[in-house]
Amino acid sequence: MKTKLALAALTAAFAVSASAQDAPVDFEKQILPILKTSCFKCHEKEHEDNGKIKKPKGGLALDSAEAILKGGKDYPDENVVAGKPEASWLLKTMALPESDEYAMPPEGKGDRVSAADQELIKKWIAAGANFGAWKAVEAK
Repeated sequence: MKTKLALAALTAAFAVSASAQDAPVDFEKQILPILKTSCFKCHEKEHEDNGKIKKPKGGLALDSAEAILKGGKDYPDENVVAGKPEASWLLKTMALPESDEYAMPPEGKGDRVSAADQELIKKWIAAGANFGAWKAVEAK
C-alpha cells in the first residue's frame, strides 16, 4: 500500500512538473520583469531625464512590442525572431560571457540575465514570441 501511495504521489508530482514546463510563457508576467531589471536602463524609448534627452543605446528600445520586434540599428528585425531563438540577438547577447564586448547588459549597466531566465526567454521566442495583450510600458 505504501508503495502504491508513493508511486501515486510521484506520478502526480511529475504531471504537475511536466504541465508547468509545457505552460506557455506569459510575456507580461515572466519576460517583461527580466527586461525591466536588466535592459531598461539603456534600452527605453527616447525620453527626458533630469533635463537631458536620453536615447536608447544602439537605437534599440525594449519597452514596447513593436520596438522589441523592430530591433536596433545594427540588427533590424533580428532582435527577436519569432520561432527562432538561435537567430534572435536579444538572446545571443545575453548568453555571451561578461568579458565579451557585445555582452548584454555590459558590466555595471544592469543585472546579468540568469541561465534560467535565458531559458525562459528562449522558450518564449521558440513558441512564437507572443506578447499577449501587452503593447508597451506605460508612460512615466
